[in-house]
Amino acid sequence: MRDKADKRLWTLSIVGCVIVVVTVLFVSVKIETNNTKNRIHSMMEYIKDQYSMYNSFNEAVEARSLVRMVEKVQQTARNFKTDRQALEKEYLKQYAREQRLTGIIVLNDKNKQIAQYHTGPRFKKVLGYVMEKETLRDVKNYPQKSYMARIELKNGGYIDLASYGRKDAKGTVIGYQYVKTEYAKNNNLTIQNVLAGYKRENDGTIVITNGNDIIASNDEKLIDTKVQEDSIINEIRQSVKVGQFAIIRNGIKQYFTSLDKGRNYYIYVYAEDRNLVKTLTSNIGIAVILYGIFVAILMTIKARSNQQYERIQKQREEEYKRELEKSAKEAKKANIAKTEFLQRMSHDIRTPINGICGMINVADHYADNMEKQTECRAKIKEASHLLLELINEVLDMSKLESDEVVLEEIPFNLNSIFEEILGVIEHMAAEQNIRIIWEEKEVTHWNLIGSPVHVKRILMNILSNAVKYNKENGYVYISCREIPSKQTAMTTLEFVCRDTGIGMAEAFQKRIFEPFAQEHAGSRTKFAGTGLGMPITKKLVEKMGGTISFESKEGTGTTFVIRIPFQIDADMKDRTETEEKTETSIQGLHVLLTEDNELNMEIAEFVLQNEGTVVTKAWNGQEAVDIFRKSSPGEFDAILMDIMMPVMNGYEAAKMIRSLDREDAKVIPIIAMTANAFTEDKMRAKEAGMDEHIAKPVDGKLLVKVINELVKRDQREKL
Repeated sequence: MRDKADKRLWTLSIVGCVIVVVTVLFVSVKIETNNTKNRIHSMMEYIKDQYSMYNSFNEAVEARSLVRMVEKVQQTARNFKTDRQALEKEYLKQYAREQRLTGIIVLNDKNKQIAQYHTGPRFKKVLGYVMEKETLRDVKNYPQKSYMARIELKNGGYIDLASYGRKDAKGTVIGYQYVKTEYAKNNNLTIQNVLAGYKRENDGTIVITNGNDIIASNDEKLIDTKVQEDSIINEIRQSVKVGQFAIIRNGIKQYFTSLDKGRNYYIYVYAEDRNLVKTLTSNIGIAVILYGIFVAILMTIKARSNQQYERIQKQREEEYKRELEKSAKEAKKANIAKTEFLQRMSHDIRTPINGICGMINVADHYADNMEKQTECRAKIKEASHLLLELINEVLDMSKLESDEVVLEEIPFNLNSIFEEILGVIEHMAAEQNIRIIWEEKEVTHWNLIGSPVHVKRILMNILSNAVKYNKENGYVYISCREIPSKQTAMTTLEFVCRDTGIGMAEAFQKRIFEPFAQEHAGSRTKFAGTGLGMPITKKLVEKMGGTISFESKEGTGTTFVIRIPFQIDADMKDRTETEEKTETSIQGLHVLLTEDNELNMEIAEFVLQNEGTVVTKAWNGQEAVDIFRKSSPGEFDAILMDIMMPVMNGYEAAKMIRSLDREDAKVIPIIAMTANAFTEDKMRAKEAGMDEHIAKPVDGKLLVKVINELVKRDQREKL
């Protein structure tokens, strides 16, 4: 019997091992495929966004350059009117140098060339072709009309050209400026720059085409080649739809692939599935080892159990009656011993398993060089922090540029905001031995109506820059002054921030509010900036109806002046008195807590129960609706509602509760408790019928205060 049991055990072990390996194989393939899909999708979205941004930037640069060219030619034409000798070569030479033009050409009313001067190449063939255009020559008939164009050259350079009617006589003045190849490349953002940092061995091969030619790739051998020359790309074009993730074969190799399309370009990504095989091998090996350890433990336990059984059986044969009771006790002791043994083994096994798993991950990535491992970890941490910051700020910038930012109109105390910000800034300044000097000037109204979140963001950006770009042992002077407004119940607050920092060069001062602008090439690394803080600040100030100005001198420091109009909160005194009289307590209240995350549920339950609150838990929106529907009228005093939940989200649940045909459903306080913390999220919560919005991580004191205020309000309304 025992032999048969052993055979069954071994058979089950083998079958179990096969099942585990097959399961690991299936799950690994699924996980690796999904990871690759997500990585490729993320790359596609990033490349599309950057390509669009680069195009917009280059188009803006070109437009500004052409506008400046028109201004230069207009000025030259005005000089002709005041200077009778203007057509002489010496004077043309002078005008060309003053306006930094490569050449000036003057036509009479018959469109014949009567004067010219060139400081560089004449480009007779190109210019002759352009000057034949009727639109260029027609400007002489219209005093306010001008013509401008950019002529791309085969060498990679270009000519910016403009024409304007003469002021001294009937005719046309033409000016042009030649930009060399190397300068043109430096002055423009190229799509190849988008692919910087993408390595073929990690990210696969990325190819960007204009339809026929490959214009950019992280494989330099493919750049400037024809699409038709790459067999893998041709396979993707035939087999994969735009926006689709697919797996294709090319010869004996298998590739993960995707294709996407922009306005005038295509993006191809393909990666060989070598990482999948590597991961599969590693995971299967780990699974087999762990299963072997598990089987070994089971066999050890079985062996010990068998020994114990044989000993008991022998004792039973020798002294059946006398040892019957004793054998029962021994069996009980054996079960206890087995339980304790399993507990000890569980602890002892988990420790090396954790070590094995961790070391396998380290070995897979940095197998040979421990110094490089440490260096890479530090760099990854630093880069991840900067990326988090660029994204947050890019999102903010994107919302501002698309006019999606919603400004609140709520009461707030400006002095409280200053105290909060100064606490953070003073900590930053202490690390560089920088002194913070705060001065309040003639401020009467601290209680205002506006958007406190965005006010805080503006002040934080300005003050943090004043510290970041300061000198050691320097100072930051901050003042606030109230400027009376002619409008009733309105006032204007003026903020001044002056530092003793590195200052800004005159050239950079013109670009300070441009996205991603930084004065020095290495400043993004040295000061950990994204170049988006000042553009965001300016847009927020202007959105609030305010102004921002500055003065700066390189090596001396910078002074910012911000003026923002606010509505005066005339009811703050009454509101404060009411709040002071109200006791903040939620003891004895019955709260319906709706949260799908177990950890968040535990934290919220602890906060509420610690305040003496009775808590009923619901794990999704539908469960919350069902519990409330079945409850007696007035049984619950308030509802805390998470937003992102399975089955039914918080918005839908709130609407459903408000629609129930019972009196307390209309008035019971419903509070959103969610990680969705944007202003638009708060507004959406209000629209769904919720009374308040508390962002995670939850401030316990704030939660208690809000519940107390809403319940008291509800009680007053019932009276």
